[in-house]
Amino acid sequence: MSAWLRLLGIVVLALGVGGGAYCATRALGDVPFTEVAAQYARHPESWAVQVDYYPAAARHYGLVAGAIGGIAGGLVFGSLLLGVGTLAARRREDG
Repeated sequence: MSAWLRLLGIVVLALGVGGGAYCATRALGDVPFTEVAAQYARHPESWAVQVDYYPAAARHYGLVAGAIGGIAGGLVFGSLLLGVGTLAARRREDG
């Protein structure tokens, strides 16, 4: 069982960090959001600009949240599974 927990920890760690890195690169390269954000900064009261800004902002900030959550979640839960796998292996060795 400890080997499976360790393997699952490695998979969760890799998927979390990989997914977070993917979201981070997509958020950093989000050119349409930067263009719309510049328009919104110049004309924040214009409803035509707001119609373009809010969907782009929701997508961009969702990518940022995915990057933070993916990396943090992958590190935390992957490390947790690796630690539990190590503890399970030590318990089996002791008794």
